[in-house]
Amino acid sequence: MRKTVALLAALTFISVSSHSAAAENHFGDVPANHWAYSAISNLAKDGVIDLYGEGALRGERTLTRYEMAQIVARAIWNSNKASSAEDKGLIDKLKTEFASELDSLGVSVSKAANATQADEKEKLHSPLKIDGHYMYRYEYVKNPRPTADGWAPNYGAGTAAGKVTERNHLWLDLSNQFDGDTYFAASLVAEGMSGTSAANSVDVYQAFMAKKLGDNAEIAVGRMIPNIGLGTLGGGAFNDGARVTFGSKDYKVNLFATTTGEYYPPQLGVSPNKLNYRYGDVKVNLNKDLVMSLAYRADKKKMLYDATALGFEYKGIPDLVLVGEYAKNTGSLAKTLNGGDDTNAFYLRAKYKGANPMVVGSKGFLVEYKKADLGFDLQPVANPVEWNAPFNYSYRTHGGCANDLQGMEYGFETTIAKRTIFSLSYDDLKRVSNSQDQSFLTASVFYLF
Repeated sequence: MRKTVALLAALTFISVSSHSAAAENHFGDVPANHWAYSAISNLAKDGVIDLYGEGALRGERTLTRYEMAQIVARAIWNSNKASSAEDKGLIDKLKTEFASELDSLGVSVSKAANATQADEKEKLHSPLKIDGHYMYRYEYVKNPRPTADGWAPNYGAGTAAGKVTERNHLWLDLSNQFDGDTYFAASLVAEGMSGTSAANSVDVYQAFMAKKLGDNAEIAVGRMIPNIGLGTLGGGAFNDGARVTFGSKDYKVNLFATTTGEYYPPQLGVSPNKLNYRYGDVKVNLNKDLVMSLAYRADKKKMLYDATALGFEYKGIPDLVLVGEYAKNTGSLAKTLNGGDDTNAFYLRAKYKGANPMVVGSKGFLVEYKKADLGFDLQPVANPVEWNAPFNYSYRTHGGCANDLQGMEYGFETTIAKRTIFSLSYDDLKRVSNSQDQSFLTASVFYLF
């Protein structure tokens, strides 16, 4: 193990990667009492921006500076809707405050300040915007699970190539705003694993059209990544269908109806029957520091999933974020694999500060306890941030793993150069079913562009 740690330290300076990047926030927080929150709220009330289409804002929860900059960029985009001098002044003030983060998004503050209404109208019909990240990740797994292991091949803490694996990951986000109510978003992901060409892939993780319905709702159609709840029941790719979102500043509801095809468990045969899912969540802001979440996921036959999850996110302690979620799955196959009993999963995570890609030397730490019964997550579809595991190439959902594991995770991240974050994590896990050691160590570097 000492040789492995030494090798990982050396790789820090020559390689690049991270957790599944779409979901994790690597950026420092905007304090809960910051004036920007009231400014954004006023702009939303006056119709300059739509908070429901932004995705990042849950009422008054604490945002990262990067998340806030994304909302400010939308306000700049829609500045022609700012009819009052007060709103125009707020946009100018926000541009000054988040100039560095806006620059990282490709938004020129100086040009934006001089934009005319004609310029703004032209932006509404601009070409696709492309950004994203590149990652390299090194993995050491003590006991890789066999290629065919029970009902889920190469499940969870196993890799397709053995104890040591290197992975490359290129994620491209594409977006286009057609008008004030309609937009397109997509993610094209190329992944590769060292030592084999069979595990290389280029996939469309998501591609959907969305349209605002009234002031507080939105409908989307296409391929989506359903990050429902706080990670235990959703986060995998390749869900084709529809989403409806509605709410207010105090709550938000997401409802999905999707289909997945070839990701059916292979031991059940190549089935012409696709997995049809119905699921969703509601998040409620109890106050500016506490968000509660209730989520549900089930396939049509309630075989793999008939699961409910209750979670919380608390940011009332300076520099510290506490997140936890408990879930129960009563799907018929899940219970069969667990000896006829309901399957359960839960995690509790504490994260201190975080690495800001714009601030070299900024850093963060995390510790997490997680446990999931055998059979709980048979696709696997858990979010890879909360349920970290070496990427799974036998199942193409590219989710995390909430199945047959328990133990601790310890993580560290730091910005080693502008837009470049190094992270190191160690998962001290064992299987619930037979207590086999399932510990693994990962080193990764994440480059944002």
